[in-house]
Amino acid sequence: MDVFQLAEEYFLITIAVVTGIGALQGAILGRGIRNRFPSLKHHARAVSCILLVLFSISAIGNVINFASPPKASLDAFTMPTTLEDALFIVVNLLGINAGIGMAIATFVSLVLLLIFRFADVNVVAKYFMFVLSVMVVLAVLVARFTDYVPTQFQIILYAFYEVGVTVGIFLVTSRKSEELVSELDQ
Repeated sequence: MDVFQLAEEYFLITIAVVTGIGALQGAILGRGIRNRFPSLKHHARAVSCILLVLFSISAIGNVINFASPPKASLDAFTMPTTLEDALFIVVNLLGINAGIGMAIATFVSLVLLLIFRFADVNVVAKYFMFVLSVMVVLAVLVARFTDYVPTQFQIILYAFYEVGVTVGIFLVTSRKSEELVSELDQ
C-alpha cells in the first residue's frame, strides 16, 4: 500500500492535517505581514478582508491550475531573437498566460515573497515555509513538464491546503490584539 492509498483510506485525518499545515503556513505569513507593517494593526479588519479576497482569488487560481495544469513542452521553446520572444517564453514557462486569476495568484505570491524576505519571522518558521514552498514548486513543475495529472483526491487536498493558508492569514491579520501573534512566537 502506497502513501496516497493510505491517505485516501484515512481521508478525514489527511484533510485535517493538510488543512492544519496550510493554516499554520497562513498564520506564519499573517504574522510576517503584521510584523512588517505594524500600522496595519489599526485597520486590521479592512486589511484582513482585502487579504481574504486576494488570497481567495489566488487559491482558486492555484487550485484550477493544479487541477488541469497547462502543459509546456521544452521542445517547443527556441532561442529568442527579440525581446517579445523572450517575454513569450517567460510567460509560458511561468504559466501566467492562464488568465487574470493566475496573474493575481502570481502577484500575491511575489508580494508574499518580498514581505516574507523582509519580515521578522522565526528561523524555524522560515525553514518550514521554505520546505513547503519547495514542495509546492516541485509539484507544479512535475505537473507542468510531465504527463502527470493529479487525481481528484489530490486536487481536493490541495484545495483544503489553499483554504487553510487563506483562513490562517485572515485569522492572524484580522486580530487587533497581539495575543494570538505573541503565542506564535513561543
